[in-house]
Amino acid sequence: MSASGPEGWEPPPAFDEYRLIRLLGQGGMGRVYLAEDTALQRRVAIKFIGAERSGPGQRDRLFAEARALARLRHPNVVTVYRVSEVGSHPYLVQEFLPGDSLRSLSTPLPPERVLAIALGLGRGLAAAHRAQVLHRDLKPDNVMVLPDGEVKLVDFGLALSWTAAPGDAAPAARPPVPIAGTRGYMAPEALRGEPPGPRGDVYGLGMVLHELLAGHRPFDEPTASGAVDDPRAPEARPPGPAPEPSGSGLGVRLRAILLRCLEYDPARRFASADTLCAELERLKEDGDPVPVPPGNPYRGLQAFDAEHRGVFFGRGAEIRAIHERLRSQALVLVAGDSGVGKSSLCRAGVSPLVTQAGLEDGCAYTVLSLLPGRRPFTALVAAVASRLGLSEETLAAQVRREPAAMARTLRAAGPTRGTLLFIDQLEELFTQSEPDEASAFTQVLGHLAILARGVRTLATVRGDFFTRLAALPGLEDEVARALFLVKPLGPEGTREAVVGPARVTGVAFETEALVDTLVASSAHAPGGLPLLQFTLAELWDARDRAAQHIREASLEALGGVAGALGRHADGALAALAPAARLAARGLLLRLISPEGTRVRRTTGELGAETSANRLALEALVRARLVVVRQDGEAHVHEVAHEALLEGWSTLRGWLEAAHQERQVLERVRLAAAGWERADRPASALWSRRELDAVTAAGKLALTRREAAFLKASRRALRRTFARRLGLVLALPLTAMVAGGTAWLKGRHALERTVQEHLDEARASITEARAHHAAAKASRADAFQGWDARGERALTGAPVVGEGGPPEETWAEARKSDGRADEAYQRATQALDTALLLDGSRREARGLLAEVLTGRMELAEWFFRPGQRREALRRLASLDDDGTGQRRLLAPPVLDLTTEPPGAEVLLQHDTGVPEAPRLSEGISLGPTPIASHALATGPGSYVLTFQAPGLARAVLPVVLSPGEHLQARIPLPRAADIPEGFVYIPPGRFLFGSSDDEALRREFLQAPPLRQVTTGGYLIARHEVTFAEWLAFLEALPPDERRRRTPGVRSTAGALALTREKAGWRLMLQPTQHPLYASSGEPIRYPGRAHRAVQDWLRFPISAISLEDARAYLAWLDHSGRIPGARLCSEYEWERAARGADARLFPMGDLLAPDDANFDETYGRQPLGFGPDEVGAHPASASPFGVMDLAGNVIEWVRSVREPGEAVARGGSWYYDRISNRSNSRMPNEPWLRDIRIGLRVCAPAPVPLPAPQRD
Repeated sequence: MSASGPEGWEPPPAFDEYRLIRLLGQGGMGRVYLAEDTALQRRVAIKFIGAERSGPGQRDRLFAEARALARLRHPNVVTVYRVSEVGSHPYLVQEFLPGDSLRSLSTPLPPERVLAIALGLGRGLAAAHRAQVLHRDLKPDNVMVLPDGEVKLVDFGLALSWTAAPGDAAPAARPPVPIAGTRGYMAPEALRGEPPGPRGDVYGLGMVLHELLAGHRPFDEPTASGAVDDPRAPEARPPGPAPEPSGSGLGVRLRAILLRCLEYDPARRFASADTLCAELERLKEDGDPVPVPPGNPYRGLQAFDAEHRGVFFGRGAEIRAIHERLRSQALVLVAGDSGVGKSSLCRAGVSPLVTQAGLEDGCAYTVLSLLPGRRPFTALVAAVASRLGLSEETLAAQVRREPAAMARTLRAAGPTRGTLLFIDQLEELFTQSEPDEASAFTQVLGHLAILARGVRTLATVRGDFFTRLAALPGLEDEVARALFLVKPLGPEGTREAVVGPARVTGVAFETEALVDTLVASSAHAPGGLPLLQFTLAELWDARDRAAQHIREASLEALGGVAGALGRHADGALAALAPAARLAARGLLLRLISPEGTRVRRTTGELGAETSANRLALEALVRARLVVVRQDGEAHVHEVAHEALLEGWSTLRGWLEAAHQERQVLERVRLAAAGWERADRPASALWSRRELDAVTAAGKLALTRREAAFLKASRRALRRTFARRLGLVLALPLTAMVAGGTAWLKGRHALERTVQEHLDEARASITEARAHHAAAKASRADAFQGWDARGERALTGAPVVGEGGPPEETWAEARKSDGRADEAYQRATQALDTALLLDGSRREARGLLAEVLTGRMELAEWFFRPGQRREALRRLASLDDDGTGQRRLLAPPVLDLTTEPPGAEVLLQHDTGVPEAPRLSEGISLGPTPIASHALATGPGSYVLTFQAPGLARAVLPVVLSPGEHLQARIPLPRAADIPEGFVYIPPGRFLFGSSDDEALRREFLQAPPLRQVTTGGYLIARHEVTFAEWLAFLEALPPDERRRRTPGVRSTAGALALTREKAGWRLMLQPTQHPLYASSGEPIRYPGRAHRAVQDWLRFPISAISLEDARAYLAWLDHSGRIPGARLCSEYEWERAARGADARLFPMGDLLAPDDANFDETYGRQPLGFGPDEVGAHPASASPFGVMDLAGNVIEWVRSVREPGEAVARGGSWYYDRISNRSNSRMPNEPWLRDIRIGLRVCAPAPVPLPAPQRD
């Protein structure tokens, strides 16, 4: 029978696994039968299309409805089981819903009942919209009311898949579809044939709910929708709704919400069912007051818990959204940045709501909370066992055998007992957990992620660990579906978090400006929310108790939001004795993993048995920098919040300085713990290789267990050598007793043993040489690749033989370096043993010197200064005649010429340390040319200064290696050819890039590895371009071009506006939350500064200019003749001007003090102190060439040496921290970007020097 068969077609009584029972209803679209699913023994509803409508279009519609419903699983949406055909007639199998439609209810209904129905339908519709499904036919007939009062959306026959346009674009941005729906419930735009969207469904839902509340639809009958014969005609606009209601009763407030759903303009309605639900939930919660806990309502660095629900504000929408997700999902994974408030959201928001309101599955929920920690599987079993009435041992054994057993047992706990398992900080699976425990834990979690009545799992994870979860066994398919991303609080949410807790406790803020300051502060720094919470807790304690006010003076006394935490923490350290302060540093480093996350340690693991550690730990706990919790019989300590890792500059500096130390400490801790658990077997002790790494790391703060482990390892190593020595020496000793012949045999045995070690060493050296050569070649290839990229980026011309990606080649070089170093270590051990047996073997000493020289060279190439120093120290002990020492101290030799000749040369030697370079008094080397001048002061860092009357002064910093013969030819242009305010940089070489840890180098600094680079001569401006100089440029432009090139920006990073007035120009500068204004001739005044508070803004560095603006300015300088050839500085030129020749981190050395430059610490991180300074205001920022402000003030646009056309800026700024202000820090940007922190410095070609005079 065809699909369009005879009118009287009846489905067979039984087909497939279904048996028809009776007809439930029929209409123009077909028939619905009650049937039995004989395979699963359940009642179902089967929908057939009417025979007269069973053409291809209707079949497609039925299958579309099935697909739409298949994407949904929600308590308020009918569930579809199957779609198929019988006898060419399509049918849809869905759950059987006892009850009747909304049409059967007698209206009007009480507001409380309408609100309950509205929440159910809103949640179901929100789930549909999240699945990108539009219903398009909302009306009372398409809503079923079950006997228990629950409501379900049915009949998705007109449903459409829908994709949200960026920014919630207007429906017109999507293609039109045929008009469909039920007149009287269709939105006006749907009647006009405009493309559908979620706001159309919101309109239909509002119409249904208004009819339930008022007993009629809000528009005149009979054309309830306001439609006319042609719905696209202008008169199709419906009459406006009744005037806005007034009053505060539930019915009045509910009707106001429904009238917003029915706005004629879609843009004025709720944007989606989710936003409608949030408003309805808020209305419902207003009738359910939450108790306010006693004490400080702000939690500082602690997470909010369930008992703090009454003072937890700002996350209402997220709480409702996660609660809604838990209704239809077994697992919800809350991810977000550190400090965004994930734990508090779940503990104080979601968990109490689930406990109070349930999840509409008839279960009363109990929340079980846990932290994974070191043994996550054990923690999970401990949390669940008591709930199930089982011992932990019994449950653990069951689940070890069968990972699904826990989920199954929880589901079978009872029809009304629900369990919400809350797992906080899942990132601990990667930073703390033992691998076997983590694997077992994720297997169980995968089974808990299967949806079933009465069991839900809620978890948090730091955003940077989220993708790693997907790789864990058991979670591969669940992570993406479970994700709920928590974004930082917006301004309104932050305001609620600030004001709400004080409001409910009867306390007010002194001024609205104080609230504005606090709200703005959290938007300007990583971890802004916990820093704000800490400040609020301190302000609460300092409140005026008589007036019940929080005052502005209290915030100023704390040092502002940015300074409050650091000042508090530094004050706690300052109160400690020096020994305890040093112990506090060690304790804090132990509480942070090598990955930079917090870890928990017991009192014993922290070594609190020593008095210094005990006092330091107690002080850290008292200061709330460390929290302590009871875990069984042990006390577990943890850094109070990850905000301390970013917001406390002292700790941040410790972490940067102790990166290698923390890695070694973590390995020692794990090894010592395993040694202890295994009852201290000798097999678990470390070998020389691991002990060498401990030695290279310097002095470590060890616990007694760790110190005992290392002591036992060293003792075992000495015993091994002693046994070998004893065995060998016993032979000649016995021989001596037995006689001369036996002695000779023993001597031969000793020689054989020594020779075996020498042979082993030679084999390892041969292997090391091969890897050494490979590392050298790959390193050279990588450097050549970066050089070629730089040439291509600067010239735009293709470079022959550029090779593969330099980073990949560098990675190969590092691998070869590691293999070579391993082979060198094996050779070192063999040679040490040989020399221990026979210290007179010159061959062994020579081979060891070769090994140490190789290791020293690799350490220098791959930036391991500690290993290089150790190799040098050992080499000195092998240098019996001083030859090696003389070679290392061989004086460099200089050949210097100038063009023209005759310039006086002044030599200065850097006698300081990297942290604080110090130049010696200048020594005159005489006029050029200078030939074969040996420097008795040996290798090192020098500065050569060339000067002659009428010629430009040239400064040439150089780093000279032992015995190096430097030949330098320095062009000296006329002094008159150097533009005012510019510095001449002569041709020369310098060190470019970073020698830092690979992760810091690549991910943060985005710099290549340190290598030598040479530049030609060039000019660079001593200062950044100023506002005064930029205004001269603007005044020279036509009006249209002037408008285009006028600086200006308004963003979350700050704002700047420059306005031309009759009397000059007016500046609006907003570095943080408060705008500052000044006209030409007027100063800028910073309210948050104690010094340099009044500044001439015309001498500020220009900012809020794009790269294109900068190029236009440079072209004007060139074409106007002001600076011939004016151009952007290349990255090579900029970094050389900043560093001189050596690898210093900042222009002044390896240390950057707060007043050396204008960066985030200069004015105490006070929000009202942030902003630019006049150029040259920080003399200590001068580079070896005398160029100012290359650290701090503003970032400067430069020409990239990585990719042609890449927009990049260098130099840090007043807003950034110390690391970002390093001379090797790169900041790629977009060329169109205008930022209040980005400005410009000018470079230009060096003038041609005068020709040398001709001699007769």
